[in-house]
Amino acid sequence: MKQIADNFDQLFKAYHYRSFLFAKSFVHIDAVAEDITADALMITWIRMQEENLLSPKSFLLKVIKNKALDYLKHQRIHRQLIEPMDNWDEREQQLWIDNLNEVNEGQIFLKEIKEITQKTLDTMPMKTREIFELSRLSCASGKEIAQQLGISLKGVEYHITKALKVLTVSLKEYMVAS
Repeated sequence: MKQIADNFDQLFKAYHYRSFLFAKSFVHIDAVAEDITADALMITWIRMQEENLLSPKSFLLKVIKNKALDYLKHQRIHRQLIEPMDNWDEREQQLWIDNLNEVNEGQIFLKEIKEITQKTLDTMPMKTREIFELSRLSCASGKEIAQQLGISLKGVEYHITKALKVLTVSLKEYMVAS
């Protein structure tokens, strides 16, 4: 039981302050940002107990984003039904909602994504990595790679497919579900 509590303490210490600031940048109210942060940390911790999250930070960001968006939408509805709202407040509220909808986790965690990609590439067999890098980084065609390395086009396709499958697994938490 102590280990589970320690895990939450570690999660809290590692992410609380930045999570609070992220939530506050959208809801602009300390108490609400703190509630969103606490809920998001708890949800992340529970998910970590259920499955191995490769990036708790990415998952946490998504939870905070969704909770802040829910809060802002609820506030907007509340104001429309209960309180008179002048045009300025409505536009400001809509701007917050629009900004939150536009948050791209991939851009926020671009450095982390690059690091995971590099580590994943480092674990691949040399030939697979070389072919993938020629294809994706040097923008060489499959035919050019096959000629350069003296292998078949099918071999090139095999290695690229293999690399993409491994990268897809490594980066699954950063991928947008359709």
